[in-house]
Amino acid sequence: MPTIPSVDVVTGVVTDGPIKSAHEFKWTCSEDSGNITVTAQNMPGGNPWFSPSPASFTAPSGSVTVTAEGVSLTGWSYTANVNTEDTKIQVSSSMPTPHAKAS
Repeated sequence: MPTIPSVDVVTGVVTDGPIKSAHEFKWTCSEDSGNITVTAQNMPGGNPWFSPSPASFTAPSGSVTVTAEGVSLTGWSYTANVNTEDTKIQVSSSMPTPHAKAS
């Protein structure tokens, strides 16, 4: 069974990445305790870049699994009810990269 990538909500550090569009990842937080709520930046068109949004879990031992909904190589923003660094999460395409043909 493949490992689901995780993102630390405070630092934005991705473990077991990359995060791919249409795939699940987990929000975690080891720096704080209590109920954590994470809300996605909206993509063009008004939908959040991960769902469900907002997503909640109990830190430090808990996590919440969400699905990345849109590609952004420059990174998507998010807000949380804890102090976060100004980070953006890159989401790559889940489509295979085309390979150039040899001539």
